[in-house]
Amino acid sequence: MTFSPDARFTRSPEPLTTEIDGDVVMMDVASSAYFNLDSIGAAIWARLEAPTRFEDLCGELHARYDAPLDVIRRDVAALLADMLTHRLVRMEVP
Repeated sequence: MTFSPDARFTRSPEPLTTEIDGDVVMMDVASSAYFNLDSIGAAIWARLEAPTRFEDLCGELHARYDAPLDVIRRDVAALLADMLTHRLVRMEVP
């Protein structure tokens, strides 16, 4: 899935979350489904505490991690698409 660079993402208030050894574990109470984010996913989750543009998020991760920007965009888009499917995040397109 591809997203507009200006698409804004933020956390949904529904999932219960906790941090364990740098990872984030979430539970969707409505479906009783559990989700686990590794340290990079946890960094993305932390950033989504406030509305964040897709391109800004990818740029920040590119500056922080040694990976090509196109790979970061692809991986972040896949994670956000999965999170949208499970109602863990919300998206706004201006």
